[in-house]
Amino acid sequence: MRGFTQTAALAAAALMGLALLATPVRAAGDSAIKSLMGDNFQNIQTILYNLVTAKYEKLVPQIKTIHDHALELSKKPPAAVKTDLEKRTFVTYAYQLESNTANMLTVMDALLQHDKTPTEAGKLNIDYLRVVAARQFGEIVTTCVLCHNQFRRYEVK
Repeated sequence: MRGFTQTAALAAAALMGLALLATPVRAAGDSAIKSLMGDNFQNIQTILYNLVTAKYEKLVPQIKTIHDHALELSKKPPAAVKTDLEKRTFVTYAYQLESNTANMLTVMDALLQHDKTPTEAGKLNIDYLRVVAARQFGEIVTTCVLCHNQFRRYEVK
């Protein structure tokens, strides 16, 4: 349980950092990408809540949405990404997000199958898969923060 709590706390801290990054940002970029990222950002808190409360059936479509967005991002970096190095970096982050979400979907499938086996009332149904899911969510949020730090910079006041 301790590993899950630490990972959940790390994910929550990353979420707060992402909120700080996303709120004041007004950089130029493609409106389609802004729309995708806005949808993803709105889902992050809901995903964290569903992860912590073990509502895995609700997580699958939420993570799938981010996965689909990562696929789109890898095909077309925003106009603000100009140099070859920046394009490769942006696409690398998109691939990383795609991989992290695909991994989390695999874990969600295993958890959903695992949780079909009822447990004795009052006993916690905790095992390593829940820690893996929390860790994977942390990786997703970390990838978002890495990309925003690189491509959505703003003056800190």
